[in-house]
Amino acid sequence: MSDQTTDQALTPFDSDGHVIRRQWFQDRWYFSVVDVVAILTESAEPRKYWFDMKRNIQTEGFRELSEKIRQLKMRSLDGKRYATDAADTETLLRIIQSIPSPKAEPFKQWLATVGAERLEEISQGNLLAALTPEQKAIFLRGQVADRNLTLADAAAASGVVTQRDFAIFQDHGYRGLYGGEAARDIAARKGLKRGQQILDWMNADELAANLFRASQTEQKLRREAIQGKAQANQTHYTVGKAVRTFIVEQGNPPPEELPTPELSIQELQKREQQRIESERQPSLWSVDEGNTGNE
Repeated sequence: MSDQTTDQALTPFDSDGHVIRRQWFQDRWYFSVVDVVAILTESAEPRKYWFDMKRNIQTEGFRELSEKIRQLKMRSLDGKRYATDAADTETLLRIIQSIPSPKAEPFKQWLATVGAERLEEISQGNLLAALTPEQKAIFLRGQVADRNLTLADAAAASGVVTQRDFAIFQDHGYRGLYGGEAARDIAARKGLKRGQQILDWMNADELAANLFRASQTEQKLRREAIQGKAQANQTHYTVGKAVRTFIVEQGNPPPEELPTPELSIQELQKREQQRIESERQPSLWSVDEGNTGNE
């Protein structure tokens, strides 16, 4: 059984002809680490640079990071697919922090743009049309988790540094989107127990609204180079309110009026895995290996 997908792309990074291979895998984008290293370092031997980086950095944090690297077969310029180290958004951001490069911030902006493109596909319904409501919720929950990581990075650049700062920043976004409700209010309304995460108790529509809120806020923070916690908080509130207004203007209920699912995302994931195993059939996103090679 394979969780890979034929959804692959050679994605332009800049006007100089640099491209980065990416592949949709386990409900998120994975990017070729070697391609990213080549751009950030401008090294003539990016594979050697990456190999030496993995060998020389011996901290516990990096060992944890290396466990998140996946070997995926990605299509190259010659049309064939080669096994290469690939990383998701969270892991890639940590790798970028370890490479001194003036292109680090432009690359983070590029990542935000790539995420926005995927969000547009979601809104058009092309990606999720074949999924059940439960599968859509599982997929979108993963997308929100990834987006919150890049949103936190953008917010940190604006001065939202500590965990408490980010919690306050998030509450401003929720208040805008939920008509004044903060995270604690949302949890209380949903009847959640201490330790349960509100994002784990949302249906696909509610998750999509939060994904759009986070995506648009991140892009605005980066695009306008907003500085200061107060300004970042206000930006998040304003974007959240704008998303809410759009939803209501389309004749749809605001997020606080959407029903709370009977099962959490974790329970849905468990059921979906059991279903796949019981049916013993390939995943929806299985891939034909086709031409393969080694990189």
